[in-house]
Amino acid sequence: MVKVCGNYRWKDGARFDQVYYRTEHMRITRELLLPLGLQRLESDETQSAGEPKPGAIVASSNAYFLSLAAAQAALTLAGAKLLVDVPNFTDINPEIHVCAVTRQYHVGE
Repeated sequence: MVKVCGNYRWKDGARFDQVYYRTEHMRITRELLLPLGLQRLESDETQSAGEPKPGAIVASSNAYFLSLAAAQAALTLAGAKLLVDVPNFTDINPEIHVCAVTRQYHVGE
């Protein structure tokens, strides 16, 4: 299993619309990536007291694929379309990285 992570780090004066991100952007993401092998999609919103500090991750998403080849193909085919939507919810540039899921731990193991 391979995970494509998109992280958004806060910067002073930034704008981030969490509602749009977790609803509309995730809908677009599902529509684009599902035909390309998407297995699971997560959207996370950081929970903290007060305003975020510069550099703190305020939101992230994880898209899971069965293989590195599938993840790379999905990024190649859909990445530009996903990036076009980013200005609709933020002026923060996403940090994208790809990693292998080497083990999943479940309660009780």
